[in-house]
Amino acid sequence: MRITINAFVVVGALSLGIGLAGAVELKLKWQPGKRYVFENTADSSAKMPLPGQGLIETKGKLVLRVQNDVSAHEKGVRVGHAFSSVKMRQEMQGLVMEYDSADPAKGGGLLEQVLKPLADTRFSAIYNKKGELLKTEGLDEVQGAGQLGMGKAELESMALQVSSLLPGGEVQAGDTWNADVTLPLGAIGGEVDITYTLKLEEIVKQEGREMARISIAGKAKRAGKEQSGEEVLKVDVRTASGAMVFDIALGQPAEYSTTVELEMGLPAGLPQAEGAPGKMPLKTVSVGKLVAVETLENPVSEAGGDGKRKAKSVTGESAAEKKARRKARKEKRKAEKAKQ
Repeated sequence: MRITINAFVVVGALSLGIGLAGAVELKLKWQPGKRYVFENTADSSAKMPLPGQGLIETKGKLVLRVQNDVSAHEKGVRVGHAFSSVKMRQEMQGLVMEYDSADPAKGGGLLEQVLKPLADTRFSAIYNKKGELLKTEGLDEVQGAGQLGMGKAELESMALQVSSLLPGGEVQAGDTWNADVTLPLGAIGGEVDITYTLKLEEIVKQEGREMARISIAGKAKRAGKEQSGEEVLKVDVRTASGAMVFDIALGQPAEYSTTVELEMGLPAGLPQAEGAPGKMPLKTVSVGKLVAVETLENPVSEAGGDGKRKAKSVTGESAAEKKARRKARKEKRKAEKAKQ
């Protein structure tokens, strides 16, 4: 069951418009002094073959709200990542487990062990002026999450995901390009390498803004390097596909989605006892949305450290939603004091 939860944690509709022509630059852009807020949702389902019980279906939904605070850096920009909200719901044979970092009533148990280290994690990513990820900082101090499948490699992969899918230069409608993505799976099965082929389908006007519609098709990358670490499970990529709507002027994805279907089993050559669990199919549908771009009232300079920053919202939560979130946090602090 722990393996299934880790798999859910690690592994992550377009409106009408008027078609436009011409070459456009698809490059990730970060503006210092801004906060970009993304909400990432991963819906996962797995069928676990158990001896004498057939296939046991498990479903899970993980929702992460990530704040990305941008400041200037000598090599480009520094993007500070923090998880303002972490939620998960898992169902298995009628058993429901829930976790919400802002709701004390939905805490405790195995999900809190897995997700609380993630909710408390703060780290930075350094991008050059081309929008390429150079390195991450602060992940060596991540405690607890590594052994549960959300360590340094997994968080670095999250930071790299969007920039690695973009061509970084000018393309025209109909152009295609390839991107290699490594999906770390922690103790579940090492890592999975996927080669994506992306295509700029069209450029459209959407609510007055130029948007690039991009299709994504993936397949398992051909073996060409040694697998690092011990392979606990063999993981095969059955299908990988997705789509992206990219805001050209803003230099950020307005929305992107991927669907990945994996099949897990013991590595070839290992003996398997009669009646032991067989292969387990796992499907994950991940959706990311840009929900707000905010102006930081106290932006951090290059030497300013990671002090607390306030942000003035441009889009995002309503006043009622913010009030409810503050109330939930207050109740959580009271509950934590009561346990002491």
